[in-house]
Amino acid sequence: VLTIQGSSDEIIPVQDAHEFAKIIPNHKLHIIEGADHAYTNHQDELSSVAVSFIKETI
Repeated sequence: VLTIQGSSDEIIPVQDAHEFAKIIPNHKLHIIEGADHAYTNHQDELSSVAVSFIKETI
């Protein structure tokens, strides 16, 4: 399970992602510094992290 979370998300607090990481087995958490809920100006990092995770797990 991969969670990608923006550190500046105004909808879902970043602390929620840290809590999920504690309770979900086989969980990988990636925080994108400065990213908001829509990953404005961070889409390249978002897609890179997601593609890398998919490649690693397939």
